[in-house]
Order: sequence, then C-alpha cells, then structure tokens
Amino acid sequence: MHVTPNTVPETAPAGIRHTARDVPFGTTSGTVAAASFRAEPASSGGHAADALSHEARPLPAGQPINPEAVISVRGLRKSFGRKEILHGLDFDIPANSICGLLGRNGAGKTTALSILSGQDRATQGEVSVMGREPFEDVETASHLCFARENQKYPESFKAGHVLKSAPWFFESWDQDFAERLVRMFRLPVETKIQKLSRGQLSSVAIVVGLASRAPLTFFDEPYLGLDATARQLFYDVMLQDYLEHPRTIVMSTHLIDEAADLLEKVLVIDDGRILMDADADSARSAAFSLSGPAAAVGQLTEGRSVLHSRRIGGLSSVTLAGQPDAGLAAAAAEQHLEIGPVGLQDLVAAIGSRPTDTVGENAAETPKESR
Repeated sequence: MHVTPNTVPETAPAGIRHTARDVPFGTTSGTVAAASFRAEPASSGGHAADALSHEARPLPAGQPINPEAVISVRGLRKSFGRKEILHGLDFDIPANSICGLLGRNGAGKTTALSILSGQDRATQGEVSVMGREPFEDVETASHLCFARENQKYPESFKAGHVLKSAPWFFESWDQDFAERLVRMFRLPVETKIQKLSRGQLSSVAIVVGLASRAPLTFFDEPYLGLDATARQLFYDVMLQDYLEHPRTIVMSTHLIDEAADLLEKVLVIDDGRILMDADADSARSAAFSLSGPAAAVGQLTEGRSVLHSRRIGGLSSVTLAGQPDAGLAAAAAEQHLEIGPVGLQDLVAAIGSRPTDTVGENAAETPKESR
C-alpha cells in the first residue's frame, strides 16, 4: 500500500491529515542494493586537509552519482535566503550499515537529513535516495522513516495514537516490538503529546524509528532529554535489532563517544561542510595525541599536521593527523613524551575547531566561534 502525498488511509485514526513530508510514516517494501564505498585511512604527515578535509575526500570532484549506494550526494548546497547553510556536500552511504552524521549543534546535520528524507529541497546539487530524487517523492517516502523528538502531531494526539497509526504507514511494523519498547522506555501512551517531556517525545521517536523496520531510517539526535541509562538502552536495542533485521540507519549526533561503537561509517560535518568521510575503523585511526613538556612537543610536531593544541603551564598536548611513524615514536620515547589514541569525540572536536580555509601546522590553534 502506498500513501499519497495528501491523503491517508480511510481507516486511519481521526486527526491524521498530514502531507507525506509532515509525517514520518510510509510503507516499506523491496530491498536496496549493497554498496562497497569505503574511505582509505588518513596517512601521517602533510597538511591536515590532506588527511581529513572535504577537499581531499575519497570522492573525486565531478564523480557521478553512485547507483549502488542507498544515498548518493554530489554538490549539495542549501540556502535560506542569502545565507548558505550547506556548502557543496559529496558523500555516499552504503546499504545495510549504520552511518553517523557527526558534528556540533548548528553544523548542518538536521538540514542535511531533511533533504535526504525528502522534507526539503536542495538549492543546488544532486541527491539520490534509493535511486530517486527524494523531495516529495511518494515512492521514496514509502521506504523510509525519519524519527525526531520535535515531530509535529495533531493537538489531540496521545502517544498511543501515534503507535496505533504507524501500522498503516509501515509494512514491516512490528507491534510486539513496539509494545516491548514502550515498556522499556516507560512511555505513558495515554498522555497527550503536548504534555510529554522532551525525553518522552524522544522515546516516541525511538519506538517509531525502531519498530518501523523501514529499509532506510533516519534518527535526528534521537536521545534528546533522555538520561544516560535510557540512552544506553537505545543504543543497545538499536544494535541488537539491526543485527537481527539489517537495514540502513543514519543517525545524527553530537554525543559521539556514546555512539562510536555502533558506527560503521562516519561523516563529520561542520559549518555545512564535510570534514571527514571514512569508515569507522579509518576514522578511529585518523589521528593520535602527543603530550609532554611544551618545548619537546613543539620540536617533534614541527612540520606535521596539527589539528588541535592545548597548553597548560609548561605542558602541551596536541592532536596530530594520521598515525605516528617509527621516527616520531622513537623520539617521543627518548624524550619521555606520551603518545595516545584519539577518540571520535575528540577527533571531531579537533577537526571542527580549525577554520575550514586554514590548514597546516597550527591550523587548529584559533578555534572557530561556535554556531
């Protein structure tokens, strides 16, 4: 069954009269082809841009849309009035994977997801979702779910109405799973949507997103308002259900370390630009830290790709692109400097703190103003 842009099934509960782009509901059917895109690991040395930036992305300029990818984007730009929010994004997302769209608040994550889910139109560029242009496309909408805590519902709706409506829009909806999730997240189904807390609204989105089993599911900061225990429950349940029912999941988040172990692909976005596009293993090995006496650290990092630096008194800690070579490792050991790993959260903070038009040794020393 397909849902047309301006109608809903006659048997749907009263009050549902949204367009396709207003409601995160659609039917699901068919399969999506597997894609093989994977970025190469960042190498050590050189400029920071050579290892991490959009200009050195694995997708060469002018490369056509990838027909095998579930999502393929080329030259995506989005403007609101005279202000450009997204600045020429290029990336692919393969089938049956969990992709993290990572970045600080205001980086452009929600705008990108709105375009990918067909709820907004790109100002410029090509966007292919399951082989089709997604904007207001009923066929595309019927295969995806966009879960977010600020979804609009009729004023009279209770949380239970949302869950009762969902089976009309998702062919793969699992009612038993939805009821288990309601119990897990202690969701008050008889409470009106307008009376729910932010965490409870996030729980509604999580239940819909997971129980829909849509071939393509978008989660936009799905944990807002949830405490640490509930967030970990979401991650655990999502991973378990993904393993049992593979599909493509794209999740935007700024709580990166919490979600890091779930991710198979990483897209780091900042100020509307892709700063990193890599598989998760490559992203985890994209940088390392060097710390110790400031003079010694400065000597060893001269001419290397410094993504971020911090100095407290006579001690310094820097984040460097790539992995330490044998020479640096030996010199660090001789001077009693510490080499350590960099988590995804710190890596995203490091590459997001440097101006996008500045690269090189000290590129990250002047943080960009938060947006």
